[in-house]
Amino acid sequence: MKKLAFLCNNMKSTNGVERVWSQRLSLLAESGMYEVYLITYNQYGAPFSFPISDKVHYIDLATRYIERCSYHGLFQYIDRYVCRKSFKRLFHRCIEDIKPHVVTCVDMHLADLEAVISIKSDVVKVVECHCGLSAYFEDLEKIENKYKKNRERSLKQKQILTISKFDKIIVMTENERVKWHLDDRVVFIPNMLVSYPECLPECTISQHRIISVGRYAYQKGYDLLIEAWRVVQKEHSDWSLHIYGSHDGDVGDYDQLQDVINKNLIYNVYLHPATNDIYSKYCESDFYVLSSRFESFGLVLIEAMSCGLPVIAFDCKYGPGSIVNDGDTGILVPPLDVQKLAQSICYMIEHADERIRMGRNARTAVLPYKAERVMSIWHHFYQSVLCANKI
Repeated sequence: MKKLAFLCNNMKSTNGVERVWSQRLSLLAESGMYEVYLITYNQYGAPFSFPISDKVHYIDLATRYIERCSYHGLFQYIDRYVCRKSFKRLFHRCIEDIKPHVVTCVDMHLADLEAVISIKSDVVKVVECHCGLSAYFEDLEKIENKYKKNRERSLKQKQILTISKFDKIIVMTENERVKWHLDDRVVFIPNMLVSYPECLPECTISQHRIISVGRYAYQKGYDLLIEAWRVVQKEHSDWSLHIYGSHDGDVGDYDQLQDVINKNLIYNVYLHPATNDIYSKYCESDFYVLSSRFESFGLVLIEAMSCGLPVIAFDCKYGPGSIVNDGDTGILVPPLDVQKLAQSICYMIEHADERIRMGRNARTAVLPYKAERVMSIWHHFYQSVLCANKI
């Protein structure tokens, strides 16, 4: 039986990567075709945010090299260096013990990438680009300090260079696959739905609720959404906007958003913590709004659409344009156009028949993202790389 090993920081978050990996690794293990190993290095006994099959072999290396330490000055850099070396040593020892045929990591941290690339044994090295190619440098726009921006740019360039050394690079959209310019080494496999509600109540009564989901971070553009809401609330004061997100973006992002809401007397906007029961929140809402500056895919879009919600989304790189059919399953808005975003929200509020029509179409449009369909692509991928490498 072929062995697949997966490396990530931890499975404590309620973000998209954790949702998708929990489901996919479980399905791979349950298929009986593979022996699946999940390796984390910063879980420290915390429970998983999402259930994972008992058939997935789990190992936590319990290192802390990306965590903020209590040291200051030079000592914090020494501590980080020591922890990073320890992580790499423990990880390589773990790989030697498991002897996997394929090792996969996500593109979140340079040390992870370098640790996988430096494996000496004959394995297929795979990286999943959940951040998206556009994220590497567009995320730098939030940094005002020139020195810090140049330093981060240098790290991002090194990260992309390291990713380009992998045997296979997985991206979430065809548009992004082309942008890498690495031919068949880059493979497009979309994210899949964690769940597809088979039965939804026929609801023609508006809830007067709009939903958005994602980390409280610069990428998600909630500052732009709240700016648009200032226009919307003047016309539709009986509607409310509900945002659900985790606090693992930049320090202070959530507080800054709440401060803008309070200072500008913006009402009916609610910033909720992340929830494991997000599908129930979709079903309580009338439509979904994605205000991201950039995305690699947009898992929240297909989740919302599976619940019969039409969506409004900035047509940012790379996901929304690949998922949303403008005018049929939702509305695509030019990137960062706050005025157009506000107009589109008002249109969706004011045209209930269109809202219902788009929502029904959206349910059908996301059928190709159901687990059984996407898993067949993954099985084909593993068979092809294992055969090509004669493993």
